[in-house]
Amino acid sequence: MKILLVRPPVPRFTIGLKHIMICEPLELEYVAAGLAGHDVKIVDLIIEKNFVRKLKDFKPDVVGTSAYITGVNEVIKICRIVKNHNPDCLTVVGGVHASISPEDFADRSVDLIVLGDGITKMREIVDNLFDGKSFETIKGLAIVEGENKIQMTPLCEYMKDPDTLPFPRRDLVSHLRNKYYYLFHQPVTLMKTTWGCWYKCNFCFTWKVTGGTPYSRSPESIVEEIETISTKDIYIVDDIFLINPKRLLRIAGLLKERNIEKKYLVYSRADFVCENEDIIKIWADIGLSAVIIGLEAATDPELDAMNKQCTVDYNRRSIEILKKYDIDTYGSLIPLPDYSEKDWNRLMDFILETGLYYVNISPLTPMPGTEIWPIYKDQISVSRQAFPLWDLSHTVLPTKLPLKHFYKLLLKTYAKTCLDTRRLKLIRRTRPAFLSYKYLRLWLGAVRIFFQLKSAHRHHSKRNIRIAENRKVKCKI
Repeated sequence: MKILLVRPPVPRFTIGLKHIMICEPLELEYVAAGLAGHDVKIVDLIIEKNFVRKLKDFKPDVVGTSAYITGVNEVIKICRIVKNHNPDCLTVVGGVHASISPEDFADRSVDLIVLGDGITKMREIVDNLFDGKSFETIKGLAIVEGENKIQMTPLCEYMKDPDTLPFPRRDLVSHLRNKYYYLFHQPVTLMKTTWGCWYKCNFCFTWKVTGGTPYSRSPESIVEEIETISTKDIYIVDDIFLINPKRLLRIAGLLKERNIEKKYLVYSRADFVCENEDIIKIWADIGLSAVIIGLEAATDPELDAMNKQCTVDYNRRSIEILKKYDIDTYGSLIPLPDYSEKDWNRLMDFILETGLYYVNISPLTPMPGTEIWPIYKDQISVSRQAFPLWDLSHTVLPTKLPLKHFYKLLLKTYAKTCLDTRRLKLIRRTRPAFLSYKYLRLWLGAVRIFFQLKSAHRHHSKRNIRIAENRKVKCKI
């Protein structure tokens, strides 16, 4: 059978990421790998154009797509285009947001919604379609029965042994390889070694997607895949990679045994870095170049309110330890909607005192499916259907400060942190040559984000909210 897997484009009002990073569609590469024996293609609409022409040329029997919350309307537009082209083509939607809020995709153009792991589920779906069997026999699906109507099949374990999963079909987007990058990591290959998380931060639903159970691959499987990767830079996208000392030591040992030399960008918690400096030193020696840490806040009461199980002292010390081994810190910060100008100044002081250069500032967003959603759901100031604004860059809650001023201070914090060229000296392993192509591309992206944020308060107007809610197929895809 012919299966077309599609990554949707970035919506108009969604701020940021496509200007400073475009990474390969790893989730679709994994789904494709589970469909051996079938004719599979991937279309990445963040980069590629002329979707309708590609659809007509390929004539798929099945179209699969996925998105985070910001891409819900784009996914539905894609499915509507598919059904307009061929009403008999099966449309399947998956991804983490589909697992948490399948009802958001309950449109007549969508046939099936996958809850949980789509790698094996897609294979079952295609097999049942080929054999003419009912999809109701497949566990972990939402079957769309009409507008805003879904029928759930019985739930099941998120996935089997992750070591049994095939390696992603990166060859399907090899023609786009030179267009994928993450900040200064260019070119870069994405890799996943764990699904789920061990912690239960109340603003995050990662741990809920897998039912509270993390699924981790063995060191042997991980290193075997690394050997197949051609790029020097590898971005391991696990929500926490640096967590199990025994596993990390085993991976490091295998990498050394096989003389594998790469550069790694991974996620960690601040407390792990502080309590396992010996592990950090070992990984620094084998290529750890940058660590993304959810610092979240500059005060302990804020961290406690997030159930972070960490402290500001750990945050500060972790940055210092990473500096000691010339590893760059990418810090994630979550300002609250009730921030005053004093709170913003305190956050800026924290950034300057710790010497952070790379930061991601995401206003607190109570995502559906998180522990804080029931607390805030009746307070949200942005329509649940205005999905492009749920991008962790817009605030979706009423702010204590006037909205325009809130965004002004957010923008000021970014500008003082990232756009001051004097601070480039703070970058350790990941800084390219000044005025190199890599640097100019990122600088241009940062400027684009600057202007997006400068007008972000206008995105909250009634007119722009209506535009963000729109899912009619008008523009060319």
